[in-house]
Amino acid sequence: PYSNLGTGDWVIRDDALGYRLNPQRSGINQLSVRHADIIIPKPQDLYRVVVLGDSIPWDHPGFVTYLSDMFGRSEHVEIINAGIPGYTTYQEVLFFEQYLSQTNPDLVILTYCLNDNHRFLHRFDENAHMLWTQEAMESLEAQSFVDKLVRRSYILSEIKIRFLATRARQKTKACDFPWQCTYDFHIAWLDEPWNAFEGHIQRLKSQVEKNGRLAIVTFPYEPQLDQTSLSKNAVYVLKPQHRVNDVCVRHALPCLDLFPLFQARHAERLHLFRDGIHLTEAGHRLTAKAIYDFLRVRGLLPTGQRDNTTS
Repeated sequence: PYSNLGTGDWVIRDDALGYRLNPQRSGINQLSVRHADIIIPKPQDLYRVVVLGDSIPWDHPGFVTYLSDMFGRSEHVEIINAGIPGYTTYQEVLFFEQYLSQTNPDLVILTYCLNDNHRFLHRFDENAHMLWTQEAMESLEAQSFVDKLVRRSYILSEIKIRFLATRARQKTKACDFPWQCTYDFHIAWLDEPWNAFEGHIQRLKSQVEKNGRLAIVTFPYEPQLDQTSLSKNAVYVLKPQHRVNDVCVRHALPCLDLFPLFQARHAERLHLFRDGIHLTEAGHRLTAKAIYDFLRVRGLLPTGQRDNTTS
């Protein structure tokens, strides 16, 4: 999914964040965001929206692009796509604190993907190719001596994951549920990381609400849409969404769970995912419309914003 990023110097090392986008690259500003230079302090007549996330909002064009279209691309509205491929919620919150809090956004939209509960999920080789972190590999408990050997090798780990995915597609029972065999997504079904997640949200809210509002959008993982899994144990399948919603309720945050909408369209055989995580154009357009409607209902659009959802 990261092949369009290129190799070499597209990211630079950051002691706190692990990495960030390289400001020396074309199209990347001094705040390490793929955006034009951001005016600081924010003009009084400008409604500024910052979208935090990973590779899901990174796509261009993608739902952030289409959301901008729905806002009418007004000179009084600015939508900043601050997505950085591979980032987790921990990194996104820290990135906002260190680089984006000074932009004083009126609205911050945190996009949550079900592999975001790691502290660090990715590292890089000498060619800037993304690899798993040791932390991520060790979070999937080894069950045997062979597993311990496999998890020490990125190549063998990838082979194992692809093998398990292939077996699942062939309806051979490798795991009870597909995410239980992956380094990145299984963590969302564990209990331990959710206290840390709530702490990240509390920190972000305290920063954002000095000047604006915070909203959270939760993206489903495509295997969750499988009716066989839902029939087996729907409460378990949707555990991550329930946990995010619980955090939002406790902290009085508007929260959009995209699962019901994606499930309905999945049942209609609308192709929404490229690879189980990243969205097709149809998925991006569906997401943009859902977010715009959500913001309108929750009173999070700028004053006087007309309805552009049919454009």
